[in-house]
Amino acid sequence: MASIPRMLCLVVSFPILFLLSGCIDRSVIITGCEAVADKTPLCGWQRPEDMELLPDGKTLIVSEMAKGHGEVPGALSLLDTISGSKQALPMAVANKEFWGESGCRRPVDKIAPHGIHLSTRADGRLQLLVVNHGERESVEMYEVHTPEHRLTWRGCAQPPQGSFLNDVVALPEGGFVTTHMYTKGDAAVGTMSFEEVKALLGFNPGYLLMWNGQSFRRLGDFSGNYPNGVQISPDGRFLFVNLWAESLVKKVDRQSGEVIGEAQVSHPDNSQWDGDGKLLVTGHDFSINDLLVCPGLEEGTCPGDFEVVELDAHSMQTRPLRRIGGAPMGAGTVTQRVGDTWYIGSFLGDRVLMLPAPNQ
Repeated sequence: MASIPRMLCLVVSFPILFLLSGCIDRSVIITGCEAVADKTPLCGWQRPEDMELLPDGKTLIVSEMAKGHGEVPGALSLLDTISGSKQALPMAVANKEFWGESGCRRPVDKIAPHGIHLSTRADGRLQLLVVNHGERESVEMYEVHTPEHRLTWRGCAQPPQGSFLNDVVALPEGGFVTTHMYTKGDAAVGTMSFEEVKALLGFNPGYLLMWNGQSFRRLGDFSGNYPNGVQISPDGRFLFVNLWAESLVKKVDRQSGEVIGEAQVSHPDNSQWDGDGKLLVTGHDFSINDLLVCPGLEEGTCPGDFEVVELDAHSMQTRPLRRIGGAPMGAGTVTQRVGDTWYIGSFLGDRVLMLPAPNQ
């Protein structure tokens, strides 16, 4: 498990090593798409950072992030786990019955999705919430139609200026909670913004934002360094917030924002319920070379080590399930269980990783 001091050392070293780019080992980038042991890559994706399982139990909605600093837009796509194929996700635009803010009446032309969350609304319809960085910082709202698998865009909500969101979860009574990673800025240090470097060093903390159907407000006094993924308990009482820079998962009372438990996980990214009442948390353990090489890759994938950890939502006890790195894919961000198989996405590269889920 990577420690906070080690991570801070990596971040501080980043601008210096960026200037010494001739020393970077770019040969570690994985370009082949062959299976390695029990790990099978599904190639042809674009930065598949997050995913949600549809009610049919076999189809995943995948959030494909933009790349090239937004020059190449992202997409919302389907992964058929029976065939392993990627499919388009058709979208229509509502002309009435909007779910978002009154001033949001058109979708973005070029979406840049990040975290996503699928839920059932009070009226029984399926809702997909999507954190978006393209053209506006927003949470986009879609109705999901099944079994034909298509979307209808139904609005958006835009957070306060300067917000930089990561993940989102729907609330049972309506509205949602989203992680605000840090306050954005324009100055850069290498390929990172100065405000992001400050956030990683603990000087630009993030927090939770709640949208109640009309406006945003901060949830309690909760604060942390680089909030990433967020999940909600089945009864809606608790949030599980991944603090990437602190290597912590915190259990938060949704009403008060009070932290009532925590667990150590190395740089946790996203979490998913595994179907048995446990959270699968995917966390990173990157080297300095990974941090320098991987953000700029345009094809292939990053070899960076990651670990999938089982978290008991009641006791906050953890159990490491599997450490993964190197070929055919590293830098995992989310682990979704479908039957006896794991599907793992990444914020980098061109593939989803498929492998057998470990025996319980």
